Amino acid sequence: MKSFILSIPRGIPSVFMLLMVFYFTLANNPLGINALNVFPYASQVGHFILYFLTALVFILDYAKARLPHHSKINKEMALAAVSAVLSLLMEIVLMWRTNGNYEIKNVYAGTIGSILAFLFYHFWLLHPMRHYLYHSMQHHWRYQHRRKKK
Repeated sequence: MKSFILSIPRGIPSVFMLLMVFYFTLANNPLGINALNVFPYASQVGHFILYFLTALVFILDYAKARLPHHSKINKEMALAAVSAVLSLLMEIVLMWRTNGNYEIKNVYAGTIGSILAFLFYHFWLLHPMRHYLYHSMQHHWRYQHRRKKK
């Protein structure tokens, strides 16, 4: 599993997640659910989950490329902000596409999801990511270090 994760090229997870956002936002009934509101606030829960995952994928893609112990907190926050702005832009596109059907609650849910994804990564997932990727890259670092000494 570790070698598969490390073999994924940089940027591919982020592009895949952007395609998922476009699909789930712009497709008519993407999940095939007959009733639009299965339960109260279903739309907001869906937006929260979608943009939580979007921000988390953006941050993890950046951290994997930089190695987690070299990632910068301001860039992680910027990636979470990009996800929140994407939430706003998708609602604007929906407003234009559906002639004024706009829900500000969906933007709030997407923004809260993006912020919580940043906090989740930074305060809970960062240390396991460092441990997981650092030990897999340690052999590479030792090889490079020995090569420079010669």
